Amino acid sequence: MSALAADPQEDLLRRAPCGLFAFSAEGTLVAVNDTLLEMLDQAREDVLGQPVSTLLTLASRMFYETHVFPLLQMHGRVEELSLSLRARSGEAVPVLLNAVRREAGADTVHHCAVMSVRERGRYEDELLKARHAAQEALRSNEALTQARRELEAHARELDQKLSLLELRNQELTRVSTVLSQDLRDPVRQLSTFACLFTREDRLGLSLTGQRSLERIKTVSARLEQLVVGLHQFMALDSLEEPLEEVDLLETVGDARQRVAEMGAGRVTALRCDALPIVQGRRRQLMMLFYHLLDNAVKFHKPGEAPRIDIRCQILQQNSFRSIKDRYHYTDFARITVADQGLGIDRQYLGYVFEVLRKLDEDSPGLGVGLAICRKVVENHQGSLSVESVPGEGTRFTLLLPLRQRVASRGEVSQDDPAPACPPAEEPTVAKG
Repeated sequence: MSALAADPQEDLLRRAPCGLFAFSAEGTLVAVNDTLLEMLDQAREDVLGQPVSTLLTLASRMFYETHVFPLLQMHGRVEELSLSLRARSGEAVPVLLNAVRREAGADTVHHCAVMSVRERGRYEDELLKARHAAQEALRSNEALTQARRELEAHARELDQKLSLLELRNQELTRVSTVLSQDLRDPVRQLSTFACLFTREDRLGLSLTGQRSLERIKTVSARLEQLVVGLHQFMALDSLEEPLEEVDLLETVGDARQRVAEMGAGRVTALRCDALPIVQGRRRQLMMLFYHLLDNAVKFHKPGEAPRIDIRCQILQQNSFRSIKDRYHYTDFARITVADQGLGIDRQYLGYVFEVLRKLDEDSPGLGVGLAICRKVVENHQGSLSVESVPGEGTRFTLLLPLRQRVASRGEVSQDDPAPACPPAEEPTVAKG
């Protein structure tokens, strides 16, 4: 291989697409082809006669001494061993080595072929990345399948709960029907018959009889009010009333007028911020503010006119209330209805919203109004809380989700010459 050969076979060996070299039994290089010299950027005269180890990097020299040469001595050949040759610049050239031992008379020559695998590492990296991506996709698919199974299980559980809820709702509807018809009619008749007694009829009764008759009229009237209140409370479970845009400021004005018409007393001092328009059920929201105003009037301080202050603030609130670690912030109207009445002792605050729970049996009311308020707010995906200090007043806080906001200020109308909503120092309708 020392000169350009006219023999095509010899030329093929010199320019083969792999590096070829041979070394003696003593490890001295005796032949190299042009391909190997180009691969290492070496000259033939600088390589021939040198130890074969000069072609190898340090790590490959150690591998040659401990594995390659012993294998050639024992088996006469090695195949596809990974080594690194050292180029003139010192760069490591990764190759695959095949070698055989040949006996030429009394001499032994080792013929070696090396194939450059510079691109192999890049291909292997790409294959590893592709494999990793496929594994990730498989894990994601498994996670998706598991999530789908869990979703189906939750859907079945939800369907069962909805079916049970529908049955409970039907039972409540039947009970509500009984309250509104089968029970209310006898109570009304009892009250009517008690009122049919004329003055002469009453004079014919004993003093005890007259007192019993008055007691029957009072109790029957109260019982009729209780039946009506319970019917209203249970009817809130039926959401047949359509959703519509409800102006809360207008609703407060209507509720105030109804409180006066029902005889609880006039709300002569009411100050109110601008209130937004919400998507809600008009009749239910009317009941909400009616009972809040009615409660403030019933429990005002003796000798003082009821004073009510309604404030509103728009703020961001998480709409998820029951599901943990889920968040979706949206606009809520935070409305406070505060009075300066008798207040509620702290020990009773835990159950003021429970139906038929009264703090004092002799106090006015039936123990239904605040329970109705809570249910109305829950039906509108909101919340209701209460704070109170005995002797100083009570403050109810409503949180109602918004879909539309009204920034202008308004007033609740009334018959009194003074405005129903005296201007506050600053309207509290702002992003909070």
